[in-house]
Amino acid sequence: MRSWRLSVNAAFFGAQRDVYTEYRPARTLEEKFAIFRRMPHLDGVELKHPFDLEDVELARRLLAESGLKLSAVNVDIKDAALFRYGALSARSAETRALAVQRLTAGIDVAVALGADLVTTCPLAEGYDYPFERDYTRAWDDMVAAVAEAADHNPDMPLCLEYQPHDMQSKPLLSNVGKVLYLCQRVDRPNVGANLDIGHSFAAGESPAETATLLHGAGKLFYIHTNDNPGDGGDWDLLSGSMHWWQWLELLYTLDRLGYGGWLGADIAAHQLEAETASGANIMMLRRMMALVERLDREAIEALLAREGNAAAVFDYLTGALLAPKKAE
Repeated sequence: MRSWRLSVNAAFFGAQRDVYTEYRPARTLEEKFAIFRRMPHLDGVELKHPFDLEDVELARRLLAESGLKLSAVNVDIKDAALFRYGALSARSAETRALAVQRLTAGIDVAVALGADLVTTCPLAEGYDYPFERDYTRAWDDMVAAVAEAADHNPDMPLCLEYQPHDMQSKPLLSNVGKVLYLCQRVDRPNVGANLDIGHSFAAGESPAETATLLHGAGKLFYIHTNDNPGDGGDWDLLSGSMHWWQWLELLYTLDRLGYGGWLGADIAAHQLEAETASGANIMMLRRMMALVERLDREAIEALLAREGNAAAVFDYLTGALLAPKKAE
Protein backbone atom coordinates (compact mmCIF):
# COMPACT_ATOMS: atom_id res chain seq x y z
CA MET A 1 0.00 0.00 0.00
CA ARG A 2 1.24 3.46 -0.86
CA SER A 3 2.02 6.06 1.80
CA TRP A 4 0.73 9.53 1.05
CA ARG A 5 2.45 12.80 1.79
CA LEU A 6 0.86 14.53 4.77
CA SER A 7 0.39 18.25 5.24
CA VAL A 8 -1.35 20.63 7.64
CA ASN A 9 -3.35 23.79 7.02
CA ALA A 10 -1.56 26.80 8.48
CA ALA A 11 -4.87 28.60 9.01
CA PHE A 12 -5.63 26.35 11.99
CA PHE A 13 -2.38 27.37 13.68
CA GLY A 14 -3.33 31.03 13.90
CA ALA A 15 -6.34 32.82 15.37
CA GLN A 16 -9.18 30.41 16.17
CA ARG A 17 -12.62 31.76 17.08
CA ASP A 18 -16.27 30.98 16.61
CA VAL A 19 -19.51 32.83 17.37
CA TYR A 20 -18.99 32.19 21.09
CA THR A 21 -15.38 32.88 21.94
CA GLU A 22 -11.78 33.12 20.80
CA TYR A 23 -9.77 29.94 21.39
CA ARG A 24 -6.36 30.96 20.07
CA PRO A 25 -4.66 34.28 19.32
CA ALA A 26 -3.14 35.18 15.98
CA ARG A 27 0.38 33.93 15.19
CA THR A 28 2.97 35.22 12.77
CA LEU A 29 4.12 33.00 9.92
CA GLU A 30 7.47 32.56 11.69
CA GLU A 31 5.68 31.35 14.82
CA LYS A 32 3.64 28.88 12.78
CA PHE A 33 6.73 27.46 11.09
CA ALA A 34 8.46 27.07 14.45
CA ILE A 35 5.63 24.67 15.31
CA PHE A 36 5.72 22.90 11.94
CA ARG A 37 9.45 22.21 12.26
CA ARG A 38 9.00 20.17 15.42
CA MET A 39 6.08 18.08 14.16
CA PRO A 40 7.10 14.50 13.23
CA HIS A 41 6.02 12.84 9.98
CA LEU A 42 4.98 16.16 8.44
CA ASP A 43 5.81 16.51 4.75
CA GLY A 44 4.19 19.79 3.80
CA VAL A 45 2.08 22.77 4.70
CA GLU A 46 -0.89 24.49 3.08
CA LEU A 47 -0.70 28.27 3.28
CA LYS A 48 -3.61 30.72 3.08
CA HIS A 49 -3.65 33.49 0.51
CA PRO A 50 -3.49 36.35 1.15
CA PHE A 51 -3.09 36.08 4.94
CA ASP A 52 -0.07 33.76 5.18
CA LEU A 53 1.47 35.01 1.96
CA GLU A 54 1.64 38.78 2.26
CA ASP A 55 5.45 38.42 2.22
CA VAL A 56 6.25 35.82 -0.43
CA GLU A 57 10.01 35.98 0.13
CA LEU A 58 9.53 35.30 3.84
CA ALA A 59 7.37 32.27 3.00
CA ARG A 60 10.01 31.06 0.54
CA ARG A 61 12.73 31.33 3.19
CA LEU A 62 10.68 29.58 5.87
CA LEU A 63 9.78 26.73 3.52
CA ALA A 64 13.43 26.28 2.57
CA GLU A 65 14.64 26.35 6.18
CA SER A 66 11.99 23.88 7.31
CA GLY A 67 12.44 21.44 4.43
CA LEU A 68 8.66 21.33 4.03
CA LYS A 69 6.89 21.33 0.68
CA LEU A 70 4.11 23.80 -0.06
CA SER A 71 1.30 21.31 -0.65
CA ALA A 72 -1.22 23.96 -1.69
CA VAL A 73 -2.06 27.62 -1.70
CA ASN A 74 -5.54 28.00 -0.21
CA VAL A 75 -7.21 31.14 -1.59
CA ASP A 76 -9.77 32.87 0.64
CA ILE A 77 -12.75 34.34 -1.23
CA LYS A 78 -15.25 34.56 1.62
CA ASP A 79 -14.34 37.85 3.31
CA ALA A 80 -17.70 39.51 4.06
CA ALA A 81 -16.21 42.97 3.60
CA LEU A 82 -15.66 42.13 -0.06
CA PHE A 83 -17.88 39.13 -0.81
CA ARG A 84 -20.97 39.48 1.38
CA TYR A 85 -23.33 38.67 -1.50
CA GLY A 86 -21.17 36.16 -3.31
CA ALA A 87 -17.76 36.09 -4.96
CA LEU A 88 -17.58 33.93 -8.08
CA SER A 89 -21.38 34.05 -8.38
CA ALA A 90 -21.94 37.63 -7.20
CA ARG A 91 -24.47 39.76 -9.08
CA SER A 92 -21.84 42.51 -9.27
CA ALA A 93 -19.39 42.12 -12.15
CA GLU A 94 -16.84 44.11 -10.17
CA THR A 95 -17.09 41.69 -7.24
CA ARG A 96 -16.71 38.67 -9.53
CA ALA A 97 -13.67 40.30 -11.11
CA LEU A 98 -12.18 40.85 -7.64
CA ALA A 99 -12.73 37.17 -6.76
CA VAL A 100 -11.05 36.08 -9.99
CA GLN A 101 -8.18 38.49 -9.30
CA ARG A 102 -7.79 36.99 -5.81
CA LEU A 103 -7.61 33.50 -7.36
CA THR A 104 -5.15 34.45 -10.10
CA ALA A 105 -2.92 36.22 -7.58
CA GLY A 106 -2.93 33.01 -5.53
CA ILE A 107 -2.04 31.04 -8.64
CA ASP A 108 0.93 33.32 -9.29
CA VAL A 109 2.13 32.91 -5.70
CA ALA A 110 1.75 29.13 -5.98
CA VAL A 111 3.92 29.11 -9.09
CA ALA A 112 6.54 31.34 -7.46
CA LEU A 113 6.78 29.06 -4.41
CA GLY A 114 6.60 25.72 -6.24
CA ALA A 115 3.24 24.62 -4.87
CA ASP A 116 1.51 21.59 -6.33
CA LEU A 117 -1.91 23.21 -6.60
CA VAL A 118 -4.30 26.01 -5.65
CA THR A 119 -7.47 25.28 -3.72
CA THR A 120 -10.46 27.36 -2.69
CA CYS A 121 -13.70 26.71 -0.82
CA PRO A 122 -16.25 29.14 -2.33
CA LEU A 123 -18.24 29.60 0.84
CA ALA A 124 -19.66 32.97 -0.20
CA GLU A 125 -21.70 31.34 -2.99
CA GLY A 126 -25.17 30.45 -1.77
CA TYR A 127 -28.49 31.63 -0.42
CA ASP A 128 -30.88 31.24 2.51
CA TYR A 129 -34.38 32.00 1.19
CA PRO A 130 -36.67 31.16 -1.73
CA PHE A 131 -36.57 33.75 -4.52
CA GLU A 132 -33.26 35.10 -3.17
CA ARG A 133 -31.13 34.07 -6.17
CA ASP A 134 -31.54 33.75 -9.89
CA TYR A 135 -30.06 30.25 -10.03
CA THR A 136 -29.38 30.29 -13.76
CA ARG A 137 -27.47 33.53 -13.55
CA ALA A 138 -25.61 32.52 -10.38
CA TRP A 139 -24.36 29.26 -11.89
CA ASP A 140 -23.55 30.80 -15.26
CA ASP A 141 -21.52 33.52 -13.57
CA MET A 142 -19.69 31.03 -11.35
CA VAL A 143 -18.83 28.81 -14.32
CA ALA A 144 -17.47 31.78 -16.25
CA ALA A 145 -15.44 33.05 -13.27
CA VAL A 146 -13.86 29.65 -12.55
CA ALA A 147 -13.00 29.24 -16.23
CA GLU A 148 -11.38 32.67 -16.33
CA ALA A 149 -9.28 31.91 -13.25
CA ALA A 150 -8.25 28.50 -14.58
CA ASP A 151 -7.21 29.98 -17.93
CA HIS A 152 -4.80 32.31 -16.13
CA ASN A 153 -2.38 29.37 -15.88
CA PRO A 154 -3.55 26.10 -17.48
CA ASP A 155 -0.58 24.27 -15.93
CA MET A 156 -1.64 24.97 -12.33
CA PRO A 157 -4.36 22.69 -10.91
CA LEU A 158 -7.25 24.66 -9.41
CA CYS A 159 -9.30 22.74 -6.83
CA LEU A 160 -12.84 23.51 -5.70
CA GLU A 161 -13.94 22.35 -2.25
CA TYR A 162 -17.62 21.81 -1.57
CA GLN A 163 -19.36 22.49 1.73
CA PRO A 164 -22.98 21.39 2.37
CA HIS A 165 -24.12 23.82 5.08
CA ASP A 166 -21.84 26.80 5.54
CA MET A 167 -21.80 29.87 5.22
CA GLN A 168 -25.36 30.03 3.92
CA SER A 169 -28.01 27.43 4.60
CA LYS A 170 -27.94 26.53 0.88
CA PRO A 171 -24.43 26.75 -0.58
CA LEU A 172 -24.28 26.49 -4.36
CA LEU A 173 -21.39 24.02 -4.22
CA SER A 174 -22.77 21.62 -1.62
CA ASN A 175 -21.99 18.06 -2.75
CA VAL A 176 -19.92 15.94 -5.09
CA GLY A 177 -22.56 15.99 -7.82
CA LYS A 178 -22.47 19.78 -7.99
CA VAL A 179 -18.67 19.80 -8.11
CA LEU A 180 -18.72 17.36 -11.01
CA TYR A 181 -21.42 19.46 -12.72
CA LEU A 182 -19.30 22.59 -12.32
CA CYS A 183 -16.17 20.84 -13.60
CA GLN A 184 -18.08 19.50 -16.59
CA ARG A 185 -19.41 22.94 -17.49
CA VAL A 186 -16.08 24.70 -16.95
CA ASP A 187 -14.43 22.02 -19.09
CA ARG A 188 -10.82 22.75 -18.19
CA PRO A 189 -8.38 19.90 -17.45
CA ASN A 190 -6.75 21.87 -14.64
CA VAL A 191 -10.04 22.33 -12.71
CA GLY A 192 -10.87 19.61 -10.22
CA ALA A 193 -11.94 18.92 -6.64
CA ASN A 194 -10.53 19.18 -3.17
CA LEU A 195 -12.36 16.39 -1.35
CA ASP A 196 -12.82 17.42 2.28
CA ILE A 197 -13.76 14.19 4.04
CA GLY A 198 -15.72 15.88 6.82
CA HIS A 199 -17.72 17.82 4.23
CA SER A 200 -18.47 14.56 2.45
CA PHE A 201 -19.81 13.04 5.68
CA ALA A 202 -21.82 16.21 6.36
CA ALA A 203 -23.34 15.91 2.88
CA GLY A 204 -24.51 12.36 3.68
CA GLU A 205 -21.99 10.77 1.34
CA SER A 206 -19.69 7.79 1.58
CA PRO A 207 -16.24 9.33 0.98
CA ALA A 208 -14.93 6.14 -0.64
CA GLU A 209 -17.71 6.32 -3.23
CA THR A 210 -17.21 10.06 -3.62
CA ALA A 211 -13.48 9.58 -4.22
CA THR A 212 -14.32 6.93 -6.81
CA LEU A 213 -16.68 9.29 -8.65
CA LEU A 214 -14.14 12.11 -8.68
CA HIS A 215 -11.31 9.81 -9.73
CA GLY A 216 -13.42 8.35 -12.53
CA ALA A 217 -13.93 11.84 -13.91
CA GLY A 218 -10.24 12.69 -13.52
CA LYS A 219 -11.08 15.36 -10.92
CA LEU A 220 -9.69 14.04 -7.62
CA PHE A 221 -6.87 16.55 -7.18
CA TYR A 222 -6.51 16.97 -3.40
CA ILE A 223 -7.90 15.72 -0.08
CA HIS A 224 -8.56 17.42 3.26
CA THR A 225 -8.64 14.94 6.13
CA ASN A 226 -10.93 15.29 9.15
CA ASP A 227 -14.09 13.73 10.60
CA ASN A 228 -17.37 14.69 12.22
CA PRO A 229 -20.31 12.98 13.93
CA GLY A 230 -22.41 12.98 10.76
CA ASP A 231 -24.94 15.46 12.15
CA GLY A 232 -24.44 17.86 9.26
CA GLY A 233 -21.97 20.03 11.16
CA ASP A 234 -18.45 20.78 9.99
CA TRP A 235 -16.60 19.99 13.22
CA ASP A 236 -13.14 19.21 11.76
CA LEU A 237 -12.43 16.40 14.23
CA LEU A 238 -9.61 13.86 14.12
CA SER A 239 -9.72 11.53 11.12
CA GLY A 240 -11.21 8.16 12.01
CA SER A 241 -12.50 9.31 15.38
CA MET A 242 -16.15 9.14 14.28
CA HIS A 243 -16.28 7.04 11.11
CA TRP A 244 -13.67 4.36 11.67
CA TRP A 245 -14.82 1.80 9.10
CA GLN A 246 -15.58 4.42 6.48
CA TRP A 247 -12.09 5.82 6.91
CA LEU A 248 -10.52 2.40 6.44
CA GLU A 249 -12.67 1.90 3.35
CA LEU A 250 -11.58 5.30 2.03
CA LEU A 251 -7.86 4.61 2.48
CA TYR A 252 -8.25 1.18 0.89
CA THR A 253 -10.15 2.76 -2.01
CA LEU A 254 -7.61 5.55 -2.52
CA ASP A 255 -4.86 2.94 -2.75
CA ARG A 256 -6.96 0.86 -5.13
CA LEU A 257 -7.61 3.91 -7.32
CA GLY A 258 -3.94 4.85 -7.38
CA TYR A 259 -4.46 8.30 -5.85
CA GLY A 260 -1.05 9.91 -5.65
CA GLY A 261 -1.86 13.34 -4.23
CA TRP A 262 -1.57 14.86 -0.80
CA LEU A 263 -3.53 14.14 2.33
CA GLY A 264 -3.95 17.62 3.72
CA ALA A 265 -5.70 18.38 6.99
CA ASP A 266 -8.45 20.64 8.28
CA ILE A 267 -8.42 19.89 12.00
CA ALA A 268 -10.05 22.25 14.50
CA ALA A 269 -7.94 23.19 17.50
CA HIS A 270 -10.46 24.42 20.02
CA GLN A 271 -9.95 22.33 23.15
CA LEU A 272 -6.55 21.08 22.00
CA GLU A 273 -3.51 23.02 20.88
CA ALA A 274 -3.15 23.10 17.09
CA GLU A 275 0.10 21.17 17.25
CA THR A 276 -1.48 18.48 19.44
CA ALA A 277 -4.62 18.16 17.32
CA SER A 278 -2.83 18.05 13.98
CA GLY A 279 -0.19 15.72 15.38
CA ALA A 280 -2.92 13.36 16.57
CA ASN A 281 -4.51 13.49 13.12
CA ILE A 282 -1.22 12.49 11.53
CA MET A 283 -0.91 9.65 14.03
CA MET A 284 -4.43 8.44 13.22
CA LEU A 285 -3.80 8.54 9.48
CA ARG A 286 -0.53 6.63 9.75
CA ARG A 287 -2.04 3.97 12.02
CA MET A 288 -5.11 3.53 9.83
CA MET A 289 -2.82 3.16 6.81
CA ALA A 290 -0.85 0.53 8.71
CA LEU A 291 -4.06 -1.38 9.46
CA VAL A 292 -5.22 -1.23 5.85
CA GLU A 293 -1.80 -2.64 4.93
CA ARG A 294 -2.84 -5.84 6.74
CA LEU A 295 -5.76 -6.43 4.39
CA ASP A 296 -5.32 -8.82 1.51
CA ARG A 297 -6.46 -7.12 -1.68
CA GLU A 298 -7.42 -10.37 -3.39
CA ALA A 299 -9.58 -11.34 -0.43
CA ILE A 300 -11.28 -7.95 -0.42
CA GLU A 301 -11.85 -8.07 -4.17
CA ALA A 302 -13.41 -11.52 -3.89
CA LEU A 303 -15.75 -10.28 -1.17
CA LEU A 304 -16.72 -7.22 -3.20
CA ALA A 305 -17.71 -9.49 -6.07
CA ARG A 306 -20.22 -11.36 -3.90
CA GLU A 307 -23.85 -10.41 -3.30
CA GLY A 308 -25.12 -10.34 0.27
CA ASN A 309 -21.57 -10.09 1.53
CA ALA A 310 -21.90 -7.83 4.63
CA ALA A 311 -21.48 -10.57 7.25
CA ALA A 312 -18.53 -12.11 5.42
CA VAL A 313 -16.94 -8.69 4.95
CA PHE A 314 -16.92 -7.89 8.66
CA ASP A 315 -15.84 -11.40 9.55
CA TYR A 316 -12.83 -10.96 7.27
CA LEU A 317 -12.07 -7.38 8.34
CA THR A 318 -12.19 -7.99 12.08
CA GLY A 319 -10.24 -11.22 11.73
CA ALA A 320 -7.54 -9.58 9.63
CA LEU A 321 -7.22 -6.53 11.86
CA LEU A 322 -7.22 -8.46 15.15
CA ALA A 323 -4.78 -11.14 14.03
CA PRO A 324 -1.17 -10.73 15.22
CA LYS A 325 0.99 -9.21 12.52
CA LYS A 326 3.13 -11.82 10.80
CA ALA A 327 6.87 -11.55 11.19
CA GLU A 328 8.64 -10.48 8.02
